[in-house]
Amino acid sequence: MKKILLGLLLLYPCLGYGFDLYQKDSFSLGLKGYYKNLFFTSKRRATNRLYQADLNRVRTEWEAHGLRFFSAKIIWDNELIGGNYLQTEEFAARQSQREEPYPDMNYDLIQKKNFFYGQSFYRAYLKFDDGPVVFTLGRQRIDWGVMHFFSPADLFTRLPLFDVEKDERVGTTAANLEIAVGGSLKINPVYTINPDFDQSRMGMRVTKTRGHFDFSLLGGRFRRDGIFGLDFAGDIHKAGIRGELIYDLADRGDRFIQGAAGIDYGFENTFYMALEYFFNGHGGVGTPGSGVLIQSNQRHFVSLNLKYDITPLWKVMMQNIVDLRGGSLFINPESQYSLFDWLEGVVGAHFPVGRNSGEFTPIPNVYYLQTQVYF
Repeated sequence: MKKILLGLLLLYPCLGYGFDLYQKDSFSLGLKGYYKNLFFTSKRRATNRLYQADLNRVRTEWEAHGLRFFSAKIIWDNELIGGNYLQTEEFAARQSQREEPYPDMNYDLIQKKNFFYGQSFYRAYLKFDDGPVVFTLGRQRIDWGVMHFFSPADLFTRLPLFDVEKDERVGTTAANLEIAVGGSLKINPVYTINPDFDQSRMGMRVTKTRGHFDFSLLGGRFRRDGIFGLDFAGDIHKAGIRGELIYDLADRGDRFIQGAAGIDYGFENTFYMALEYFFNGHGGVGTPGSGVLIQSNQRHFVSLNLKYDITPLWKVMMQNIVDLRGGSLFINPESQYSLFDWLEGVVGAHFPVGRNSGEFTPIPNVYYLQTQVYF
């Protein structure tokens, strides 16, 4: 049976990216998704013992449209994981992060010593979209902030910077309203749903476009902290310029700021670079229950991302983050190759190095190999 299912998955991509299950003028239902195999190996921080993991995920994305204004999306994951990674603190932390948003939509169905099977609703929401008004209710990603790396203004989403799956973002259950007022003014109030008010987040972001730049003011109550800030993003002579700043009125401890600024540029030969600086005025890990999402022991970081297309099908990337005060460096080389438009392979590694007092030094090396089939 497993071989039959795998064979069907390999045949689906030949049909292209997604397909219509039902199509009428008043209602439509579509399906797309992927199968991913991810193998990675590293060492446990607590014991320094080697572990391996083999993750297999089938993600199906179901999307329905009806009555012109309404749509619904469900992204449903089935995961099989094998290896002694399941016995580590790292796996326990991963599951805890996925189970944190209310309500818990992550279901651990079978967990043994070296075998895990689970299901989860990665996204599940209803959307009303009528021109200037868009209202989304359910498990979703709230896309605040403009930075590529450390984004202080992204106050609803946990930073996945050191995860092997950097594109995976744990969602939040929220009521998200976007209103376009006039041609360039947008208002975006958000409330994350939680029966414990001290665990909820509520805020508003107001964005105005001036010339080639978008400027935003934002603020609200994020768990027990009041947070206010701004961000901007635009371009000057083909170079992207962006920045963010937040001021945290901490419920516990001292008030502090976090800020980031950066520039990115893409050359005609496909070489791309992004340089960003991040300042953490907190200077330590976040207080439990605080609204701040970026937590670090050090204050000053510089990140550099490089990407080059060797061929249209073969890309190489290098992500570097320098801990300026602690004297450590995080290096993430990665190579991506698309054998077909529906089949992609990725190989990469994490190399944290530096002084013992550095931010990244305690992080073990990680080596990973990924194959992804889209259907």
